[in-house]
Amino acid sequence: MAKKIFTNLEHVDSGKEKRGAKIKFPDPKSCKPQDPGILCPAERVIGLYNQDSGDTAKKIAKKTRKWFAAEAIKKGWAGVHFLPEIQSAHGAGCVLWLPPQQITINITNQLVLAVQIE
Repeated sequence: MAKKIFTNLEHVDSGKEKRGAKIKFPDPKSCKPQDPGILCPAERVIGLYNQDSGDTAKKIAKKTRKWFAAEAIKKGWAGVHFLPEIQSAHGAGCVLWLPPQQITINITNQLVLAVQIE
């Protein structure tokens, strides 16, 4: 059985498909601070790309990765890392990271002595 690639069709339990249902890009606001990263599977990455571009990509190609990474930054994600699928070496999807909730900066004054050579 072939994998189903998300399109603008939504699969429903009755076996029929419903037109017009859009795939939503993952929202960083829906993540919990204790779970700072999520996995977005290849099918969803490809479906989002095809939905936005009108293209018919079947794999996570370079142009798909570039589009998805740029879109993730626009949506508020701090980082994106694409993962290969172990058996096929095709893209398995990507991990999205939340931006840090708190940043701690320590400033210290130090005197550094160096040997002067004449």
